[in-house]
Amino acid sequence: MAAGECPRRAGGHEDGHGSDEDAGLWQDGRVVELEPYSIVIVAYNHADTLPACLAAVARLEPAPERVVLVDNASADGSADVAVEMAGDLPIEIIREDRNTGFAAAANRGINSTDEPWVLLLNPDCAPRPDFARRLLKAVSGRPEATHIGAVTPKLLRAEGAELESTAVIDAAGMLVTCSGRHFDRGAGEPDGEAFDRTAWVFGGTGAAVLLRREALADIAYPDNEIFADSFFAYREDAELAWRLQLRGWRCLYVPLAVAAHRRGFRPEAGRHGHSEINRYSVRNRFLLRTHCADLGWHLRCLPWWLARDLMVVGASLTVERGSLPALTDAWRLREDARQRRRWVQGRRRVSPRQMAHWFRKRGQVEEVDAP
Repeated sequence: MAAGECPRRAGGHEDGHGSDEDAGLWQDGRVVELEPYSIVIVAYNHADTLPACLAAVARLEPAPERVVLVDNASADGSADVAVEMAGDLPIEIIREDRNTGFAAAANRGINSTDEPWVLLLNPDCAPRPDFARRLLKAVSGRPEATHIGAVTPKLLRAEGAELESTAVIDAAGMLVTCSGRHFDRGAGEPDGEAFDRTAWVFGGTGAAVLLRREALADIAYPDNEIFADSFFAYREDAELAWRLQLRGWRCLYVPLAVAAHRRGFRPEAGRHGHSEINRYSVRNRFLLRTHCADLGWHLRCLPWWLARDLMVVGASLTVERGSLPALTDAWRLREDARQRRRWVQGRRRVSPRQMAHWFRKRGQVEEVDAP
């Protein structure tokens, strides 16, 4: 099976292309051109999967206006692999002299583009040929189109350097809970009808998400950071999703847009043995809430987030002592985080009551009819 292709299912199209009726988007008796988009890829020691990722990008229809690959000082020659694989791709490679973290590198890549949409794509992700078209058409066909700030696909788990797709869900949108946790919906579950409906979700995983430039400009911090650089890596996509929601930008899950993703760290398998991941995850758990959650959220969700916080702190003091510096890091960044919260809350358009419906014990998904 080729990279990015998925096991055939009833009603699907094995070659990744839709029916002839999908060839154009008809509105009011005319074909509407899909808006142009660019792709940003952040790489850090991904030389093994970059060939399959870029090969999949080269097959996308419509093609991106440009591809920006930001290499975070990889030690495995990832940037050189990208140069060799570029072919006819309109690719720009930015070589950092150190690992600046995913958040900062993604910001640099996004700010190097100017198309109306930007597709953030991991270097271990292989989209199907109709991936971008499915995402863009899903937005154009909805009456709420101008309020959609993010579009998230169905991600299936991939195996091997060729990114061969499996029939296991990697992510079908992002869920958030009243404990302040966020999850990739369906992670580790078999693909099935439960993930085949278009839906409004809280956000999309940073592994593959289409973002509207207007929305990013609207929620960027005063220092022009789209993702908060202080996060470095992990949970930065949840922080972005929360800010988008607070400003009234919606996130649409599009199941017909499919990509394969070889996730290096699988949350359902636990974090044992991943000390660096644990440290960033614990620290950013507190930064996420400090940036985005208001007093009302803390009062409504008090029993759940407090219990979770006590568990996280207790684990850091005992069985996961490698995460203990995360608490010091969070304390050191507290004033910056508070300033960001004042700015975020001062610009919010969505009421606390409207936001509260996302934060349920098992998260919230709002299924909608496809247009």
